[in-house]
Amino acid sequence: MKTSILAKIQSVFSRLRSIGNNEPISGLSFIIIIFLDIFVLIALFQGLSDQTASFTTPSDVIPYNCQSIAIDTQNYDKSQKIIRLLSQARSYQYDSYTSYDYTPSEGRHPASLHPECRKIEELFTKMRNDADFYKLLDVREQILNRKSSIESDMSRLKGSYDTVLLEKIANQPKDQSISETSAGTIKQDLQKRTEELEKVREEEKANLAQIEANTHLQWILSYLTPELASTLRSTLAKLKFYYPLKRLGVELLFLIPLFLLVLWWNNHSIRRENGAQTLVSSHLLVVIFIPIFVKICEGIFEIIPKQLLETIMKWLQDLQILMFWYYFLILLAIGIALASIYFLQKKVFSRKRLIEKRVEHWQCQYCGKHLREWDIFCPFCKEGQFRKCAKCKEETYRELSICRKCGKE
Repeated sequence: MKTSILAKIQSVFSRLRSIGNNEPISGLSFIIIIFLDIFVLIALFQGLSDQTASFTTPSDVIPYNCQSIAIDTQNYDKSQKIIRLLSQARSYQYDSYTSYDYTPSEGRHPASLHPECRKIEELFTKMRNDADFYKLLDVREQILNRKSSIESDMSRLKGSYDTVLLEKIANQPKDQSISETSAGTIKQDLQKRTEELEKVREEEKANLAQIEANTHLQWILSYLTPELASTLRSTLAKLKFYYPLKRLGVELLFLIPLFLLVLWWNNHSIRRENGAQTLVSSHLLVVIFIPIFVKICEGIFEIIPKQLLETIMKWLQDLQILMFWYYFLILLAIGIALASIYFLQKKVFSRKRLIEKRVEHWQCQYCGKHLREWDIFCPFCKEGQFRKCAKCKEETYRELSICRKCGKE
């Protein structure tokens, strides 16, 4: 079984480079085939993308905004939740993509949205229509900008004050001083900025109290319970596990029938000895196999729980032996490279195929140097090129199993 599969692969590779046994493919024809391969490969990946575009993803059911609000804030205290909600409220005001208004062009379906996320969307929609709430947000942003500006000034003044004190300690003359302001003046400015900062902080506190009293914000805060976070997290975990399986199934349902159809065409053209069709169908077999292989690898990678890999990495990091993970990756890469080289050299591009190519091009069967038609021995490596056939006793190629005179092995 293994030998027949390898022989099949070898025969496919041999048919990729010729139209028939005695008709090698021309350079222009080869260019046309390559362009066909590229076009078909692009069309396949684009077709897969369009095929799965309307497929419901985990982020369609529980969008990232819903995750950010309901799941990520599970362990936040009240003040941290409010800060997150205020940021999200501003996003709802300006960013149309933040809301879950699905359109057919996006390939999404309103019915796919999780009911809990839909409820959160409705609460934020009501908040978005509250003009007084957003006026308070505008005031808050102005206060925060003033606060940031004052803190920046204070940081600069503290730096200047420290510099002047160092110069004073070093008894440096005033004409050589870096700062043009005295320490007393800087201290007064610093005190003034400190008082301003206290006032701004009081304004921020009062503004935040008004924001917290908003009815819509209170509704959202009361809705974000630990039970809600647990429910959504569990649902999201299930979706992330089953979605790659469903997507892989849809992709293979798109690719496998096409691969089988081209395989039938390839076998049919081989039986009828139609060289041009055999060449094209052999190339298409390889081209269609590429996305099949890629998608299966992607599916396997996504199906493997990422939590498991994260747990292993954390365990290695805790033991301070993370380097062994990279040792494993390096050894794995070396193993894959060696296995690939062995397969290509021993199974696909074997010594037998190399000898056949050398005989075909009048080259020495041992060193590969070019020979003349009458050369019996290689003038470069001294090796004889012929042997006597055991059947007809005529001279035939030394390394080929079939006699060139009688055709027997």
